[in-house]
Amino acid sequence: MMALASLAGCTGITSPAAEEVKLYKAQSEVPAKCEQLGEVTASVCANTTPCPAEVMKKELRENAYYQFGADAVLLSNTTLSGTEVVGYGIAYQCR
Repeated sequence: MMALASLAGCTGITSPAAEEVKLYKAQSEVPAKCEQLGEVTASVCANTTPCPAEVMKKELRENAYYQFGADAVLLSNTTLSGTEVVGYGIAYQCR
């Protein structure tokens, strides 16, 4: 999947399923009706990936969907670890 994301550049989602996963950037944005499902992470190489932060967000959405069937994810933290951009999130079911 990473190769697909790299080829797509900075636009588009790497899988149709992840297109439906809403990304929240603050806990206050997550609707109260949403059920927390679990933690997810995503990381991409900052040196070789175009727009690594955007690709990481796409992968976080995909991981939330594929690991939990989530329809939303909160990006709770982002770090730069060596050459990797790492995103930490919480998957939610809001429907």
